[in-house]
Amino acid sequence: MNDAIRISRPSDILGFVPHALGFVPQESFVFLTLRNKTLGATLRVDAPAGGDPTVFARAMVSYLAADNLATSVLLAVYTDSPAGGAPRPFHPYVEAVIQEFEAAGTPLQDAWLVTAEHWRNLLCDSEAGCCSPEPLDSITDGHLNAELVFRGSSYQKAPGTSYAPFTGPAETGELIREAMPAMFAAELHTGRALWAEVLGRGGCTDPERAAELLACFQRPDLRDAMFVNVIDPQRPDAEDCGDLLIGEGIAPDWNEVDRAQDVARTLIAAAPEGYRAPLLTLIGWLAYLKGQATIAVEHFTLAIEDTPGYRLAEMMEELVKRGTIAPVAQDAATAYKRHR
Repeated sequence: MNDAIRISRPSDILGFVPHALGFVPQESFVFLTLRNKTLGATLRVDAPAGGDPTVFARAMVSYLAADNLATSVLLAVYTDSPAGGAPRPFHPYVEAVIQEFEAAGTPLQDAWLVTAEHWRNLLCDSEAGCCSPEPLDSITDGHLNAELVFRGSSYQKAPGTSYAPFTGPAETGELIREAMPAMFAAELHTGRALWAEVLGRGGCTDPERAAELLACFQRPDLRDAMFVNVIDPQRPDAEDCGDLLIGEGIAPDWNEVDRAQDVARTLIAAAPEGYRAPLLTLIGWLAYLKGQATIAVEHFTLAIEDTPGYRLAEMMEELVKRGTIAPVAQDAATAYKRHR
């Protein structure tokens, strides 16, 4: 089966962006590398609110240098606050981006402005009449968006992650607490086997089984082993797994990663507040491995809100906020591909 998707128009590229990110960006610069005629890496950053435009542009060049196959770059600027009277919103930053990427040997091939009302080319001369606004429907109704939806892709209409408050049985917390002594006393392979079983079935519908699994996630060494087993199912524990946790030297089964995130989301719905932090951290860590920094940080933040001082989430949040991109996401051979 040929999984290639043809992208021939700017609206196709703009249709691809929210599928790649998992949400429709707001007040953002989204960079996409091109490898001749093939899309490569996608990078979203907050739209600059101040600071030296050259410093900003050089940072973007540095981030995208990880794609050593890139031959040029595309840019989509998402904003609802265009600067009145300027040739284009964020004009000094766009000019610096043009100059710095040209100097790096990966020139900016094209750029677009996307607002809540329309999109248009960001580089052409508006006085020449060649960049009239286009309706957003041309993106959402386009062939590429329809093809991605057909393949099972979806995205949030806006950035931001939230989970509904727990509405399950009142005794769920007690079930988890009752299961914890046995899970804390058992060998790691007991919890790992339960996790593998639930992953294999794609979820857990039995409340008592779910309580046992939630109890497993409350034990730090078992939690860590269950995390790394998503990437390496045969690893008996998380000893000496620092490289794996930061995404170094791994080639994940991305279908398994997607499945683990889906199972974690269903478990969150079954978990009372105060027991959700490990699951939120797991989803965030796997998003980090995919190169989805925004989604990762949102989940780490929610984990810390659920369990203040939750150390693993705090450390991962610090790592991602420093601008660290997982090595696995920087390598075209191992990076997450949403459609396989």
